Amino acid sequence: MDVDLRGSLEHAIKDLEVPAFVVGLHRTITIANEKASSLLLESQCHVLVGTDLSDILCPAAISAVSSWIDEVVEGIATQVKLGITLSLNTGPELWSVVSLKDRDDRLTGFLFQQVLITSALPDQSILDAFNNPTAAADLDDLARRELRWKTAVLSANQGVWDHDFELDRHFLSDTWREIRGISIGAAAAETTEDWLKTIHPDDVGRVKEQVALQESGATDVVNYTFRQRHADGHWIWILSRGRVVRRDENGLPVRIIGTDTDISDLKFVELERARLAERLGLAIEAAEMGQWEQRIETKNAIWDDRSLKMFGLRDNLTLRSETDWSKMIHPDDRDATMAHFHSCQLEKRDIACDFRIMTADGIEKFIRTRGKFVHDVEGGDRYIGVNLDLTKDHQKTVALEQARNRLEYESRHDPLTGLANRRRLDEVFLVQSSENESDLMGAMHLDIDRFKQINDNFGHDAGDFTLKHAASIMKKYLPKDVLVARVGGDEFVALFPQAQNRVVMEALAEQIIQAFSMPFFYNKIRIKAGISIGIAALDRQEQSESSLLILADIALYHAKKSGRGIWQFYEPHMKTQTSERIKIQDALISAFEHNEITCHYQPQFDAQTMKLSGIEALVRWESPTSGLIMPDQFLSAAEDMGLIAKLDELVLCQVLTDLECWEAEGLSVPHISVNVSAHRISDPDLGTWLQRMKLPPGKIVFELLESVFLDGEDATISANLSLLQSMGVDVEIDDFGTGHASIISLLRISPKRLKIDRELVEPIVHSPKRRGLLETIIRIGKMLDIEVVAEGVETNAHIAILRELQCDYLQGFALSKPMNSANMRELLIARR
Repeated sequence: MDVDLRGSLEHAIKDLEVPAFVVGLHRTITIANEKASSLLLESQCHVLVGTDLSDILCPAAISAVSSWIDEVVEGIATQVKLGITLSLNTGPELWSVVSLKDRDDRLTGFLFQQVLITSALPDQSILDAFNNPTAAADLDDLARRELRWKTAVLSANQGVWDHDFELDRHFLSDTWREIRGISIGAAAAETTEDWLKTIHPDDVGRVKEQVALQESGATDVVNYTFRQRHADGHWIWILSRGRVVRRDENGLPVRIIGTDTDISDLKFVELERARLAERLGLAIEAAEMGQWEQRIETKNAIWDDRSLKMFGLRDNLTLRSETDWSKMIHPDDRDATMAHFHSCQLEKRDIACDFRIMTADGIEKFIRTRGKFVHDVEGGDRYIGVNLDLTKDHQKTVALEQARNRLEYESRHDPLTGLANRRRLDEVFLVQSSENESDLMGAMHLDIDRFKQINDNFGHDAGDFTLKHAASIMKKYLPKDVLVARVGGDEFVALFPQAQNRVVMEALAEQIIQAFSMPFFYNKIRIKAGISIGIAALDRQEQSESSLLILADIALYHAKKSGRGIWQFYEPHMKTQTSERIKIQDALISAFEHNEITCHYQPQFDAQTMKLSGIEALVRWESPTSGLIMPDQFLSAAEDMGLIAKLDELVLCQVLTDLECWEAEGLSVPHISVNVSAHRISDPDLGTWLQRMKLPPGKIVFELLESVFLDGEDATISANLSLLQSMGVDVEIDDFGTGHASIISLLRISPKRLKIDRELVEPIVHSPKRRGLLETIIRIGKMLDIEVVAEGVETNAHIAILRELQCDYLQGFALSKPMNSANMRELLIARR
């Protein structure tokens, strides 16, 4: 007996039907059941455990039992002692005494168990029988087997039941009650009818069938699996096994003995497996996958109905040969596909292959096959796999590619004039400035004079016509190798890859100015406009020190300052603007030192419900001398000074401070969008900075400014975007449509939202083409599961059109102007 399992031994002793107790090597009782306590103690004032063995022995037995225990300890005596009287209260009775040992065969104690004798033999005969060595050995073995059986049953957590219906005796073990949560001594169902009432209604019929088989004599075996109500109210699964041990004269069972086991955990696993198999089947069906299984040795495969339907087969033959299948593969894909399959089979590796098939109806389909190699010793190696019809996905991919190509072109070209846009200009300039072998590169920066007045006086359609008229003049007079780009509302840049001499460039500028100064008509409206041009030319050495486009812009500034409608060639003395820029930089340093950099907030609204859906934080410079300065007046200088990172941090800190205050007041604050510079998003230490800022998850959104060049693969930017996603920070693409954020960017970084630039939004009221372009962008966003925010919503007409186009969110003066934090707080209170 392994007494290391003390808990099991204790339960076994207490569950015995006869008095029993265990004595340790120090002669103290360590375990005892109630029957032993009732028999050996004069009163119930104390329990038997802890009592010294000598306290319960009669004087005549003390010496004999102690001597025998000493002999057993010394290895002299046998392991069984019978025919002893323990107590003065009980009179002569028979006890078996068994030594208990652990796994290492070390003596740990003694089991005293009363032996029930039903024989009518005289007392002395009984004692003589027990003194017989053979009888003693038999009783020793019997005691050991009974204890071993009870311990095993308890260790297996099995409840024992014994129903003698003829004598109306019902035994239910403590474990039987514990399984069901029934306390010791509490009433339990004893009749078959009462017992059936406790069984789950869905299981009663099946159990009754088994009971009927026993009553008919068809079987003596009890083997039920059913659910039974626990005392706590929940259902438990029971496995009941037993046997009919006695029948009456009519053949009806009158005594049945068996055990019950709680198999709820096993049933849970079994049911979970069944549910998993069902879910897997439903998933395969929902995904419209066709299943197949192929034996490598025979090359034959079994196809399910979905595979047959996928391949256009109507003969319902599920057993298909490899030849049948290979004939259906598109001729252009057949050799490569079969070579892949044979290679996988030879190397016993998994199959993964995409190919086209031609159905009997002549339909081309795109199929993806995946097969798992299974090593089967008995049945032979095989593959189990699935087929997926990718035809619709392929069609969507082609459509998406076409849309991507169209948007890619549109992202590099101005939709109104057909000229290149700023992005295309930057790309060409970058290439030509590095590859140009001529001595000079030239640029013209052109700006239409009085363009605002044309829009105001004649409408935006007239303004659009003016822009297209200007583009046609530039195309007419400028050489074919000159790239002409529209870079702003009414601004154009012409890039000369091989600049001719200054006289030629000035002559071209004069021709354009003269041609554009001639009046033209739009819907019988006579329009007279002008154009100013700045010109610059640099050789390659100078290009490394100065930007050609900046110098052309400086020259344009001087042309406009000199009276408009003229051209100016850049001269070195035109550096006044640089001096002004230095002044701005000095003032900006002071602004940082005196905490003049702050931010205003512009709300965003749900296009359909007009509920507040987000807030954009906009950086502002609150100068004590110049008043509120907009970012376009100082961001460029801040970037030149390397202050953009500090600017990011100042704005984000104020946003977090305001957010904390608003939420402390119980105000419901949606997400707040914060512009993030190219420097910050490409910073390898972005993670350290964000950890220091302690961003609240789901509340802060990072907007990638238009200055971020997103179309190049950058490992640091990719890693930082993944980091933002893991921290619960969404990403928005700002100024979409201005030539800086292309469809490639959307596909690669999958932003949460994209914001359509106001230049695309503003004309949609009067321009069907712009409206169509905007609708295409919104559709692409929805196709890629990207929300769309429209900026520059200036009128109610904008709101109505954007709602109709299913734009998600709106932002602009028609809804709300930017406001400081105090006014934003008032708006949140009002919205609450």
